[in-house]
Formats: sequence, C-alpha cells, structure tokens
Amino acid sequence: MLSTSDAHRPQAAAQDRFEALFDLLYARLYALVYRLTGDSHASEDVLQEAFVKLANAAVLTRPDEEVAAWLRRVVLNLGANHLRGERRLKQRLERAGRLEPTNAWPEADGPAGVVERREQAAAVRRVLAELPERQRDCLVLRHSGHSYAEIAAALDLAPGSVGVVLARAERSFRERYLERSPDELS
Repeated sequence: MLSTSDAHRPQAAAQDRFEALFDLLYARLYALVYRLTGDSHASEDVLQEAFVKLANAAVLTRPDEEVAAWLRRVVLNLGANHLRGERRLKQRLERAGRLEPTNAWPEADGPAGVVERREQAAAVRRVLAELPERQRDCLVLRHSGHSYAEIAAALDLAPGSVGVVLARAERSFRERYLERSPDELS
C-alpha cells in the first residue's frame, strides 16, 4: 500500500520539472514574444498562457529541447493571435469612429533618438505582421538568437530548409519595408 507521501512524489516531481523548465526558458521566450508584440504586458500575458498550457501538456515529460521547441511554437502562435486580436480591435474601433489617436510614447519623455527608434521598431512590427506566418516566425526566432536547429524544431521544418525560409523572409521583409513611404513607416 502506498503511503500518502509516496502518492505525492510524482506530482511533486512534475511540479519541480515545471519550475525548472520555467526558470530555464522564461527569459528567452520573453525576449522572443516581446520582439513579436513590442509590449511587455502582452508578452507576459502570452507567456503566462503558454506556461499554463505546458502545465497540463504531455510534452512536459519529454526532453528539455523538445519542450523548448514546443513552447516556442506555442508562444509564437499565441503572440500572433494577440496581434490579430489587437489589429481587429483597432479596426472595429476605427469603423465605429471612436478611435482617438494616442501617442504611446510622448515626445517629451526623451530625446528625439529614442522616439525615432521606437517609431522604427513599430514600423518593423507592422511589416513583420504582413509577412506569411512561417517567414515571420523564422525571422523573429533567428533574430532572437535561436539556432537553425531550434528554429527547425519550433517550426517543424527540415534543418536544411531553415536557411531557405530565412533568406526568403529577409528578402520579403526588406522589399516590403523599403517600398513604404517615410510617412507609412512612422
């Protein structure tokens, strides 16, 4: 007969595994989703949702690399869902005529360079949002410091295909970014 403490060991081990994975992966996943959303609160919300999904997922028993790949994919999907939801909300508000332009970064908060960098970052995110999902995700993962092998695992690609997808993504991004007028980029 199992004692009460024996019955709790598997649950405690799963909790310890979850906490270890959280500590190991949180910072890189946060950087990844922040590059996608550009919003710290949204990034934290996306990560919270991803880790809630992990807590109940069978993948938790897999090796760290597989869990990391699974979480990157979940984070990218949730981040894309967040961006779509934000875009739809903005469109609904614009259609209703209730959207008042807001300046998310007041110019008085810092030098002109800070404002310009934030405008460029916003323009980059707008162009990224227009790319096909696989290209966007590949670019974000690579520019977040992930290896080709990690990208291949997260996007379910053959490792030899990552370079091709990345080259196409960079070319497509560059063309779309350069074809915009300066007014569209700010």
